[in-house]
Amino acid sequence: MSEAWALRPHAPALGTVLCALEEVPRDNGREVCFGEGEKAFRVVLFRLDTSDEASPELRAYINECPHFFIQYNFNADTFCVYDIEGQKDLMCAHHTAMFHLSDGRCYEGPCLGKRLIEVPVKLLNQQVVIG
Repeated sequence: MSEAWALRPHAPALGTVLCALEEVPRDNGREVCFGEGEKAFRVVLFRLDTSDEASPELRAYINECPHFFIQYNFNADTFCVYDIEGQKDLMCAHHTAMFHLSDGRCYEGPCLGKRLIEVPVKLLNQQVVIG
């Protein structure tokens, strides 16, 4: 996994609590911001497998489409997440690029083959933390 996320302005340190697990929706994303303005560090959390409440599968990515380097969403905490062929996918609301949330790879659209920048997360006492 690349550590490109850690080089961004306002990137939180390993171990930083992002939110409680219960704040990550089962059918959408949850954005957490550090800093303000255009240089804010924006990370989006997604649940991939909602069947196991004890240890759900989580993914986190910097909220920045690799096509045009803008946020994937138009409105706060409203992401275009779809269940397609048994997996969750994200569509960039601006240019309709499609990404597999399991690995961040773009499989359709203007940034075909590029990847979202993953931020490592883990669950600790029902809190989602950088790690």
